[in-house]
Amino acid sequence: MDKPNRNIQFYNDNAETLFKQYQSIDFDSAHASWLQVVDFASMHTALDVGAGSGRDALALHQKGLQVTAVEPANELRRKGLAITGNNVKWIRDEMPSLNKISGVLYDLILVSALWMHLNTAQQLQSMKRLYSLLSDNGVLIITLRYGTFDDNRIGFNVDKDRLIDEANSLGLSVLHQNSEMDRLNRSDVSWETVVLTRSL
Repeated sequence: MDKPNRNIQFYNDNAETLFKQYQSIDFDSAHASWLQVVDFASMHTALDVGAGSGRDALALHQKGLQVTAVEPANELRRKGLAITGNNVKWIRDEMPSLNKISGVLYDLILVSALWMHLNTAQQLQSMKRLYSLLSDNGVLIITLRYGTFDDNRIGFNVDKDRLIDEANSLGLSVLHQNSEMDRLNRSDVSWETVVLTRSL
């Protein structure tokens, strides 16, 4: 599809700059809003979708999880692999299909700073696909970016209430939600985090 490919091209073309930007914020700071509500001790597997620089995938591995990182931008994926080594399994795939992943269910799925690159239909398709990959009692974390882009990236409307309604219709329930300002101090950007669980 043309629009997602344009975004992927941007991440390829600007991989070095974006890598440094992502790495300038550590995992605990970037995800402080939800870390306290997740019981890592009870988890074994994690999927990091849109894994970017590999920062989050490496941190999840260091918490004792077997991590699969999905990143469609070749240059970012190469840089991510360089910092994670063989500790993380990297796959070139993209939302909403994630068609290169099969036969595995994940206890934790992280979708950070990606949802805004999906149009409304793709967001729904992605939610269904993520649900199918989530283990019983698994946790799905999605961060929503509000604000336009002043570069060549394309962003779409995100809506926390719509996301929650779609998740609820599949049988997911809200474990936690949080709003916060941008960690890079961009005045026109804000974030919401929604933590969902597939409870029995």
